[in-house]
Parts: sequence; C-alpha cells; structure tokens
Amino acid sequence: METVALLKTLSDAFGPSGFEGEVCATLQRIIEPFVDEMRVDTLGNLIATRRGTGDTTLMLDAHMDEIGFMISFIEDDGFLRFTQTSGWDPRIVPAQAVTILTDRGTKVKGYIGMAPPHILRPEDRDKPYKLEDLFIDIGAVSAGDVADLGIRIGSPAVIAYPFEQLNEQVIMARALDDRAGCAVIAKTLEALADQQVEATVVASFSVQEEVGLRGAGTAAYQIEPDIALVLEATVAADVPGIPPPRQPTKFGRGPAVIVMDNTMITKSSTVRTITELADKNLIPWQYRIPYGGGTNAGVIHRCRGGVLTGVISLPVRYLHSPYALMRLDDFDHTVRLVTAFTRKCPGLVEK
Repeated sequence: METVALLKTLSDAFGPSGFEGEVCATLQRIIEPFVDEMRVDTLGNLIATRRGTGDTTLMLDAHMDEIGFMISFIEDDGFLRFTQTSGWDPRIVPAQAVTILTDRGTKVKGYIGMAPPHILRPEDRDKPYKLEDLFIDIGAVSAGDVADLGIRIGSPAVIAYPFEQLNEQVIMARALDDRAGCAVIAKTLEALADQQVEATVVASFSVQEEVGLRGAGTAAYQIEPDIALVLEATVAADVPGIPPPRQPTKFGRGPAVIVMDNTMITKSSTVRTITELADKNLIPWQYRIPYGGGTNAGVIHRCRGGVLTGVISLPVRYLHSPYALMRLDDFDHTVRLVTAFTRKCPGLVEK
C-alpha cells in the first residue's frame, strides 16, 4: 500500500463519533488480504485477527472516530443549529465548511455562519463566538427543504477539507486523529503478510474514543489480550511561542512513547521494552512529555484482570482543528517500531 494514498483514503472518510461506518467499511477493504478473519461487533468496532504460531495475543488498537457535530435544531427558514459531539475549540469553529451525512447516506455541504462584524456592537467584535450563536447554512429556504434532503435532528456533521500534501515530507488532513493510527496498523499487517509470527495479532479499530473511550473497552473485553499497544495521534507543539517544557512532542523526532497521561501510567517495563526495541532497530523515538489527555489505553489496561499496555503516538500539529499536519518520516518510523514490537512481543514485556 502506498502510504500517502492510504492516509488520504482514511483521513477523507466520514466518521465522527457514533457514525464510523464509512471508515469501518474502508478499513475492511484495505486489511482483508492481510488477516485471517474479521468482524464488526455490536458497538461497531472492527476486530480483525491475524493468527500466530504461539499462545500470546497482542491487541493493536486505533480509534476510527473523529471529532464532529450533530444537528440539534432546524429553523423554519432552513438554517441548522448544531452541537458538538466532542473536542472542538469553539474559537475556531466559525466560518468553516462542513459536510453533513443524511439519512439516505448522501452528503450535503454547508457553511458555519455567524453575524458579520459589520452589524456587531463595538463591544462584541473582539469576543469569540459561542457555539449556540452559530448555525449551518446549506442554502435551504425552509425546514421542508432540509427534510427533503434527508437531514434531521441527530444528523452528524464534520468540518471537512480535502487531504493535501504540502511537500515531500508533510501532509495536511482533517482526521489524522486517529486515522493515522489506523493506517499504522494496516501497514503493520501488510508488513507481516506471508511471515510466521508467534503472537496472534488482533487489530481493534475502535469506535467512540473521542466521547469517552467507549469502544475500546468492549473490544478488549472480547479479545482478552495478553499485551496491548495503542496507536494514537498526539500533540506536536514545536511552534512559535511554546516553550520546550510545554511541547509534548516535536516534528521529525520519530514516534512518541507515553509514560503518563490522565488515563494511565505506563508500566516502566513496558516503556523500557518499547524504547530498547527502537534503539536496537535504529528507529528514532521520543518521550511524550506528560501533559494530560488520554487514550484508549486508559480502558484497555484495566480490562478483566489487567492488560500490559503501551502507547505509541504519532506527533501531529494542530490536533482537533480543521487541518492537522504530520511528517511522513515520523509515520514510517512508527510503522517500523510497531512491526518490530509485533514480531518480538511474546516474552518481551516482563510481567
């Protein structure tokens, strides 16, 4: 699979929390040649198994959902009120293009409108807009027009701009959190094709991470892994105005290993295993400076009697915004590290 094409296909797919079906179907087509079986569970998690020769089960997890919106009210004149389902900074929501998924499975484009500055009172011009003051304009003139399109209260929407490649190393896309992690798992499965591997690898492409790590917990309960590795996008903040202690990760330094966040303190032996494996394979890596946040590891490591769990994150600039930036060399190094871990994981992590 060509990396840029894979990332474009996944990041352009529509899939806010609770509506991951298009992403799931896309991943099924992509990974089908590389797994022995796959299924979609009750919540919508895609669980794919690549059987190994031994009795160790490794769970590789990445979430399919992206941050999004939901239509909450339809005005008589066809304007749409909305609420966010997860993660958006209200300051950057106005004046963005959106895509709404209709009940028919079609997509309708729209624009997040607001009162223009020309008619605002002077004291209001410097204030950020509140979400409740915003609306989506799809060019409709009545609520009936909206209904005819298949849009209703509860229809999902995302801020949507097409994938772009800025230069040889940097891509710009909407949903790299966490389609980049999904792509890492897909590339890892491809790298293992036609090879004997001791661990049984179970890929979990999980739902509803952005609204509370909901899918991964039920997936882990079903999989019963001995070891789990979560692939996630994380904040790269090596930009002007941010001092080094507040830069969780940096561009071009390779995959980031999480030692602590708001949902898990990684066992030191797991951190050591990952970093030593990276060093042995001459893969650049970095620690992610603890700053909060959370990943699916927070629910996976507490599943059943506990699961040895690590997190490898891709440094991404401008997370939870209309566009995020990622370096392709950071992505490639992450695939190499995850593939190496998958090949060697039985017995690597000291219990």
